[in-house]
Amino acid sequence: MKTTFCLLALVAVATALALPSQQDNAMSCLMCEVGVRAAENPADREAHTVEDKFDAECKKELGIIPFAEKECEKYGNSKLDPIINELEGGTAPEDVCKKLKEC
Repeated sequence: MKTTFCLLALVAVATALALPSQQDNAMSCLMCEVGVRAAENPADREAHTVEDKFDAECKKELGIIPFAEKECEKYGNSKLDPIINELEGGTAPEDVCKKLKEC
């Protein structure tokens, strides 16, 4: 699982570098998937718990990118609430990012 996410992160980075116009989309998709994983467990959906999990996982996944820390923080501040709302509304975790047009 860890290898898959590292590979996904590398593919996202490579795609972002090769296709600058799609850079935001690849990063947003990856960060959305990290956000869904952080908020997937209903017991952990308190805002600060999800934010802490998201920040740690996002920085871990994107740590090779120099500006990742700021991007993770920015994404978490603006996009975690809609992710949580979708999950609480019954949207399947695998469909959340598509529904929010992040992937």
